[in-house]
Amino acid sequence: MTLLIASCYGVVPKQLSGVGFLSGADLLEIRIDGVEPTNCIDTLPELLSSSPIPTIVTCRSVAEGGMFEGSEEERTEMYQVALRCDHPPRYIDVEYETLKKDPNVLRILSSEQTGIILSWHDVKSRPKNLLQQVADMQSVEGVSVVKVVWRARSIRDNIEAFELLQSRQQPMIAMCMGEYGVMSRVLAPKFGGFATYASVDGMECTAPGQPTLKEFRSMYNFGAIDTKTRVYGVIGNNVAHSASPQFHNAAFQVAGMNAVYLPLQIPEGWEHLKASVGELQHYDPLHFSGSSITIPHKEQMIKLADSCDDMSTKVGATNTITLNDQKITASNTDVSALASLAIDASQVLILGGGGVARAAIVALQSSNAEVYIATRRPEQAEMLAEEFYCHVASEEVPTFDTVVNCTPVGMEGGNSPAGDPLHELAPYIELNTSIRVIDTVYSPKETPLLQRAKGAGCEVIYGEEMFRLQAVAQQKDWAVTLR
Repeated sequence: MTLLIASCYGVVPKQLSGVGFLSGADLLEIRIDGVEPTNCIDTLPELLSSSPIPTIVTCRSVAEGGMFEGSEEERTEMYQVALRCDHPPRYIDVEYETLKKDPNVLRILSSEQTGIILSWHDVKSRPKNLLQQVADMQSVEGVSVVKVVWRARSIRDNIEAFELLQSRQQPMIAMCMGEYGVMSRVLAPKFGGFATYASVDGMECTAPGQPTLKEFRSMYNFGAIDTKTRVYGVIGNNVAHSASPQFHNAAFQVAGMNAVYLPLQIPEGWEHLKASVGELQHYDPLHFSGSSITIPHKEQMIKLADSCDDMSTKVGATNTITLNDQKITASNTDVSALASLAIDASQVLILGGGGVARAAIVALQSSNAEVYIATRRPEQAEMLAEEFYCHVASEEVPTFDTVVNCTPVGMEGGNSPAGDPLHELAPYIELNTSIRVIDTVYSPKETPLLQRAKGAGCEVIYGEEMFRLQAVAQQKDWAVTLR
């Protein structure tokens, strides 16, 4: 069983004893690297005795991502204080670099009641000597757990963490830090990791990329993940705020499916997409079975598909892939969602020229609407108008009954969260009560565009409705792989 460790800086654990704060955690890591060494004698006994669950005491150095800047002698003395307490920790975390400086440190800190986690962190990147370091650490006697953590350069680094776990010679923690490393933390049980670390809800994270206890417990259903769990996710270059993991994990749990859905951060660019998806697709133990596709990969992703349904072929972009026997099938649920939201539209202005805009063109044309395109680059609008037999928007078009925003302008966490795409792309349009405005951005619920539209008396359709419709359709696509 993979343990879930709640990690927090040196606060009195009884502050965390309220209902739900540590629910689901097996161990509490108390970070004392922010505590003055001279204060440990006074603070550690209370910290340890007040914890409602077994503890780990960690004094992380600045070099490995912590706050401790003292000497090794001071750090060893802090650990000795912890070991002498009436309620000693279940483990102490000793950095491998400390052991290399002083081979006697493990003998000094040896205790029948407290095990040693031998750790090594690279906060900058994947270390060149990773494999040799892991081999050397596993050869050290008197160690309970070996822990290796590095900052992932891409989601491909997670695969190497999984391979380390599968070839381990003793209990091991292998994880990646940062926005690319969430997969390694959540899927630790799938590959036999000894433990993974979570932040405590409402408190400062002790490492970048840590999901909260609540996310592990409720959203990812951590306790149910096993070697057969199928993996899904959302592929995009800004997925930290995506609502997809919440929706799809809940859907899997309600349906009783052994599956988990993760944020899969992939930077913009064909080479990044091709390499990352290829790793996920062909790593058999992962059981990668499908993904939502979002900005900016909807058009490029279709090149990696082994087959496409009629709608994604017509659009030239996909928002959904399904894998069977490592073969990728592309589909597009954006089209049906948008078509149902604007079924009676007749004169439509579409803002944007990416994958969502292409889906919107096909969707609205299926309802016999007259479609006009406004983009930041005039040549992109002209290309789409020629490809889909629609029109480039201009001031000469007198009226529209529907405006659809298919850009990320106004999106929380995006490049222009305070922007208004209609003002930027078609400033000549005056909103009024005869116009319906549909936004495909769902976070925040009321974007600057929708706020202005409501003020003008327009009918507005929130992005969350678009999101819900296309996500429900994605679940139907994936149901085949989950049988």
